[in-house]
Amino acid sequence: MKTRKWPAICLAILTMCMGSCQDWGQMDPIPGNQVLPKLELVANLTFDDEELNPEEIQTFAYPDGDIPILVTDEALGQVLELSGGYARIFNPLNKVKVQDGVSLTFWMKQAVPEEDEDASAFEQDVTGAIFSFENANSTQRMFFTANGWLNYEGVDGSYEDNNPADAKTGLMSAGEWHYVAISVKNNGYFVYVDGLKKIEKTVSDFDCSKIVQFMASVPYLYIGYGSDTENQKWQLDDLSVYRNTITSKEIVVPKKGGDSSVEGGELYPGQVFFSDFERENDGTTIYGKGSFTDFGGNFGRVFQNVGGAQRSNYLILPEDVLSHSAETKELSIGVWVNAANAGASSDYMWAPLFSAYASGPATDNGTPMFICQYRGILQVNCNGWCDFTDAQNVNQVNGVYHDATDWLADKSWHYYTVTLTETNAKVYFDGVLKNEWNVSGSGDGNVIGGLFSNGSDLKYICLGGNQAWNWGDNDPGFMFDDIAIYNKALTKAEIDNIIAYKKLPTPTYFNDFEKGVGNATIYGAGTIERPGGAWGNVFQNVGGALRSNYLVLPEDALSHTADTKQLTVAVWVNSENAGASADYMWAPLFMAYGSGPATDNGAPMLACQYRGVLQVNCSGWCDFTDAQNTAGVNVAYHDATDWLADKDWHLYTVVFTETNAKVYFDGVLKNEWNVSGSGDGNVIAGLFSNGSDLKYICLGGNQAWNWGDNDPGFAFDHISIYNAALTQEQIKVLVSRKK
Repeated sequence: MKTRKWPAICLAILTMCMGSCQDWGQMDPIPGNQVLPKLELVANLTFDDEELNPEEIQTFAYPDGDIPILVTDEALGQVLELSGGYARIFNPLNKVKVQDGVSLTFWMKQAVPEEDEDASAFEQDVTGAIFSFENANSTQRMFFTANGWLNYEGVDGSYEDNNPADAKTGLMSAGEWHYVAISVKNNGYFVYVDGLKKIEKTVSDFDCSKIVQFMASVPYLYIGYGSDTENQKWQLDDLSVYRNTITSKEIVVPKKGGDSSVEGGELYPGQVFFSDFERENDGTTIYGKGSFTDFGGNFGRVFQNVGGAQRSNYLILPEDVLSHSAETKELSIGVWVNAANAGASSDYMWAPLFSAYASGPATDNGTPMFICQYRGILQVNCNGWCDFTDAQNVNQVNGVYHDATDWLADKSWHYYTVTLTETNAKVYFDGVLKNEWNVSGSGDGNVIGGLFSNGSDLKYICLGGNQAWNWGDNDPGFMFDDIAIYNKALTKAEIDNIIAYKKLPTPTYFNDFEKGVGNATIYGAGTIERPGGAWGNVFQNVGGALRSNYLVLPEDALSHTADTKQLTVAVWVNSENAGASADYMWAPLFMAYGSGPATDNGAPMLACQYRGVLQVNCSGWCDFTDAQNTAGVNVAYHDATDWLADKDWHLYTVVFTETNAKVYFDGVLKNEWNVSGSGDGNVIAGLFSNGSDLKYICLGGNQAWNWGDNDPGFAFDHISIYNAALTQEQIKVLVSRKK
């Protein structure tokens, strides 16, 4: 390691997709008797722009080092690379009030030796600061390193933990990407790496609120600078800064990187652990002969276990996944299961679907233990026990599902869920309640609560095998996907929502703008902006002109419906920068033509107006008249009924079949038309048979014919096109994902 010296500033052009300093946050209102901590994202650096903006981020080089630059990473796209240099930004916490903590999340990867370098001499950098906060004259500082070394030196005292001079933690390995989530709180701090809890400290011998307030008060946040050593080469992406303490939603590893045709993100609601097995390093370990395999479709990469042996084949989850319910005293486990390769029901009769022990493997796998059987039966023996007997079942008899009632017999995917509180447990298959037990919560055979108070004792946690005691049942040859653990008891509605989202059709076209415009093209003056939060990057159109500003989608985006004869277009819309309702009265929200642009934009065409009215003219035409409307009259939404008037985000959805069309705002049906499907003014089907003729597809403008309505200044996000007619329930699932 090199000893750090304070270098001369070498300013370079960098990029950061974040709002201006004025937009980083807002001051809290004057407090009343009680002010509850409000989690707020105050800055987000994505490094997705073509260039770096020196007004937002400044870069420096150490002696003999290099200015940080933007590079393209295979997994995450464009990232910031630091090799002998560092960066700083104006501290976004200066403009907000912190209460219970300060939090950061980010992706990072430290370099390993190249093929032509001497790997034997390599030593991972655990002393160079990943980030730091320092006062103006550098007499006080706080920094954090890859060892989990948190160091604070202030005039009001000092604190440190995990100094690598004392111990190497192995918190973040070099040579691979890690998602890091850290909160410094008034009473300590915690660190999660790749969604797994690595550090949680409650500090009694130092007032950590001093660190929190220090982080909020200094002028700069530094990247790759602040300890006494220079950093080795490393990369950074998606640095987010929050006021107050983050939750499981921010801790869970986001889906990230590469072009995708489907929506990503964590399942609803926030989990304490989740893996869809799409990432190699997700904290799971195969024990025995199982393997990860590509199933395809909505399931993608899944875990395929191997059956036929006892306590030999299963997937081990991280040892802390059952340790998060001490305060909530609730627990849920959800996982998709498929028995296509598992043989007959008799081969997996009492198979352990999910099991947990203090250690393993062992012949008898004694207490503490927690067992979820494939057949819908449970057992807990963890600082108190419960056998979930017939007498405790609300139906006075346990439903046992196997053979004739085998819920996996069709060799398709099904969703298993178990929920537990101190006095209740439920098992669901595909959202249908199959067994429920009520217990007193105390006394022999009635104690579930040990799962919560002593859940951290269950460190050997197995998906798909490792039977309890000396029971002789084989590990099952099931496939698994989307294992999720929650520190709450999911409701049936939440379970149904998870199932519905998984079963959504895969979009034939999808763009969330997280990688810029992707395979779309900006026509005119629109830009990619980043409002942050759940929206990330969005397309912000510019209004006020006619057929001048909009986003052009790939020319084949409407060409996939010939077989299904169904079409759905869904997109999130926001009018915050669009002016008054009168400025976008008949604005074209989604348009498509054979070519463009043209003054009259003639047939073929598809017109979806902001006000909820449609028109099709593509190998046959339909005007969607009052007479065709199921309500007897078209409702045009504008002015007093402007659905965008609140300047918030709303989901627009249009659904077509050969004889029906519907328009929804936020999953609420606003207009519906039924047509014959043949004859003048009644033909929708050309959208499907001749959809490939609609090659010039426009989001946010390019009005039809000689209509004189301007392109609207709307913001758009998550444009999805399906070759299926989504139901209202499916659309509501899309709404719930962003709201």
